[in-house]
Amino acid sequence: MNNIFENIASLTECFIVVRFCNRFLGFKNAKLNWLKSILIFGLLAADNILFSQLSGFENISIMLLLIFIFLYSLLFLNGKIYEKMLVTIVPTITALPINLIVIQTFSALSHCSVLELTNQNGDLRIMVLFFSKFVFFFVCEILIKMRKRGGYSLSKVQRGIQLSCFLLSFLISNSLWSISRVYTENQPKFLLVYIMIVALNVLLYILLNKMQHDNILKEKYILANASLKSQEQLVIEARERYAEIRTLRHDMRLCLTTVAELIADKKINEAKKYIESILDEKINTASFGVDTGSVIIDAVINNKIAFCTKNKIAMKCMIDTRLGELNDVDISILLSNMLDNAIIGCNGSNSPSVELIIGSRKSYTGIIVKNSIAVSVLSENPELKTNKKDKTIHGFGINSIRKIAKKYDGNVEFSENGNIFIAEVWLKNIK
Repeated sequence: MNNIFENIASLTECFIVVRFCNRFLGFKNAKLNWLKSILIFGLLAADNILFSQLSGFENISIMLLLIFIFLYSLLFLNGKIYEKMLVTIVPTITALPINLIVIQTFSALSHCSVLELTNQNGDLRIMVLFFSKFVFFFVCEILIKMRKRGGYSLSKVQRGIQLSCFLLSFLISNSLWSISRVYTENQPKFLLVYIMIVALNVLLYILLNKMQHDNILKEKYILANASLKSQEQLVIEARERYAEIRTLRHDMRLCLTTVAELIADKKINEAKKYIESILDEKINTASFGVDTGSVIIDAVINNKIAFCTKNKIAMKCMIDTRLGELNDVDISILLSNMLDNAIIGCNGSNSPSVELIIGSRKSYTGIIVKNSIAVSVLSENPELKTNKKDKTIHGFGINSIRKIAKKYDGNVEFSENGNIFIAEVWLKNIK
C-alpha cells in the first residue's frame, strides 16, 4: 500500500514540475500544448519511478531529470537560454531542500530516525510525502507569481553567480543528506544547516531580484534619455527644414520680382533665361522630400535624405501608406534610429546606398530599411552590439526599436541578402 503512495507522490511531483515550467515560461505557440505536457510528464514520471527509487541510480535520475526539462523548455517554451536554464534547475534545487527539511522536522518532532521516515513501511511516511509535496507546490506558486511581475534583466555575471550559488547549495544539501543518514544522532543540527542553506538562497534571490529591479530602472532611464535626445533632434531637423523653406520663399519672391521687372521692360529673352537659371539653381536642386501624412515624420525622413545627398549616399524612398494611425513621436524615433543605423552601416561599401520602404499588410504597417554593407554584419556581430567605447550611453538604438515594436504588438527582424543588410519592423495599426 505504501508503495502505491510513493508512486502517487512521485507523479504529483512530476505534475508540479511540468506545471511550474509551463506557467513560468509559457508556450511558444498554442498548438497541442496538452500533448507536449503529457510527453514531458511521462518522461519525468518514468525517470522518477524507475531510476530515482533504485539504489545507486539517484545521480543518474537527477541528470536525466535536468536533461528532460531543459530540452522541453528549449523546444516548446518561451524565454531566453538563461531563463530556461533557471527553470531547469530550480525544481530540482527546490524539491531536495524541501524534502530534507520536512524529513528532518518530522524526525525532530516525532523522535523517529531519518531511516524510519524514509522507509516505505514507516508509519509517518505517507504524512511526510503529503506535506513535502504540498510545500513544494506552494513554493513553485510563489516563484511563478514573482516571475509574472517582470522579466529578467541581470547581467551575465549576475546570472552566473545566481546559477552557481543554486547549484552549490544543491550539492551541499545532497552531501549533507548522505552524511545525515549515517550520523543519525545529529539530526537537529542537520535540520538547522538545511534551514540556513534555504535562508541563504532566499536572501540571494531577494538581493539579485533587487539588482534586477535596479537594472530595469537604469535601462528605462537610458532609453528615456535616448528618446528625449531623439525628440530634440527632431525639433532641430524640423527647424532646419522650416529655415530652408523660408529661405526658398524669400529667394523666390526676389526672383519673381526680377522676372516681373524684365517683362515690364519687354526683355522677354532675358526673363526666359533668368527663369531657366532659377529652375536649375533653386527648384531642381531643392529637396522637396516625402509626404507621409505627418509633419514630424516627414522632417525626419527628409532630413536623412538631405544628409545622404550631401554625403553622396544614394537613398531611395517608397511609401505607399499613410502613418496617421501610429504615434508620430514613436515612429519618428523608430525611423531615426533605423535610418541612422543604415547610414552608419553603409560606410565602407563600394556604392553606399540606403533604401526606405513603408507599406501595409492587413492590419500591420511595415517599415523596412535596407543599406549596403562591405562585409557581413550578422556573422561578425549577431547581437548587433555597439562598437562604441562608452556602452553606457550608446548601443540602445536596437533596444529602442524593439521596445517600440513591442508596444505595437509587432516584431523586428534583421537579415542579410548578399551585400545588403535589411532591418524589418512590423507594427500593428491602432484602430
